Amino acid sequence: MSGEETGGYGLQEAYCRARQEALREDLRDAGCAALLVRDRGHLTRLFNYRAREIFPAAGLILAYGPAVISRRVGDDGVVFADEERQFEAAYMASLRPGARDLAVEPLLDLIPDGSRLGSDGDLPLALAGRVEAVTMQPQIAQRQRTKDPDEIALIEAAAAGEAAFAAIEPLLVEGTREIDLFAAYQAAAVSAAGQPIGELGNDYRGGAGGGAPRTVALEAGDLIPIDTGVMLHGYYSDLCRTYPIGGEWSDAQLDAARRVVESHQLALSMIAPGVSCRAVYDEVSRFLDGYRGYSFKSHLGHGIGLNPVETPRINPHWDDRFRSGDVFTLEPGLYGPELRAGVRIENDYVLTGDGIRALSDSASVVPR
Repeated sequence: MSGEETGGYGLQEAYCRARQEALREDLRDAGCAALLVRDRGHLTRLFNYRAREIFPAAGLILAYGPAVISRRVGDDGVVFADEERQFEAAYMASLRPGARDLAVEPLLDLIPDGSRLGSDGDLPLALAGRVEAVTMQPQIAQRQRTKDPDEIALIEAAAAGEAAFAAIEPLLVEGTREIDLFAAYQAAAVSAAGQPIGELGNDYRGGAGGGAPRTVALEAGDLIPIDTGVMLHGYYSDLCRTYPIGGEWSDAQLDAARRVVESHQLALSMIAPGVSCRAVYDEVSRFLDGYRGYSFKSHLGHGIGLNPVETPRINPHWDDRFRSGDVFTLEPGLYGPELRAGVRIENDYVLTGDGIRALSDSASVVPR
């Protein structure tokens, strides 16, 4: 089922069903009768459930039975389950307390007493003493890391936040308040998405490496790295472009920006399934850190998906290895006082058996 058929962006039924079935294999291996799903992201990935945070739901995947979802009365969003059950989340529009546990109540009769019950987090009090709880977080995380085509399509659609960069370029002049820049970006991102978006991070400060927007005005000659992630139907993109306030790059700023663009190509030339993330980081760090006295002390990138930062971590403190199906960012940068902050350029990519495909083109902001 396409996004248009589900009334907007969404996941596809065939992939949701396949993800449910993959976890059934894990449940059987663990000797569990079922998996109780309460995490919002997992409900999205497995059932296509999306609603405001104040409206929880619960899912149950039986190891040898159906996938059942419990959600509030009146919720008509498209979900993919073998059976739907409902609970009263509110009376006359007043929310009932403890709605997260209320969502589980319609599922209790499907959970055998004394069984091993897999979970993606804590269990409700109603199950205390009734079952043997088994965390399935490691298995879920392993399954979640490799993105299916419908998930990649959502992340790529979220990367349409690139359109918002173009919308704010006229505001990148002295005197514009950072908060007004943020507001314009958010409005443009919502318009491009065609629906409400989730939390919009991250960095909107002129003359600084990052930080939340303030009510202070931009100053000509400063650089401003705009690092932002649009969340669409539960899935995050993560992009950064750096602009000179007033539109004019100094020679030093432009040279640094071009070096950062080159570092993307260096990293991409190394990345393949099985390659050490630490090795990629080390090579790019040698290329950037110390260049003309500037520094590069941040991570190089990370996975994205249901969370803004996931595995793989391209960071010297871990030694993850790239896998086919990884969706990840690269965000190299150079920083120093002469640059009047620094240059960071972040792009989103997917690694497949056929190579790497860019989901965005944020490096295009730098003049050639």
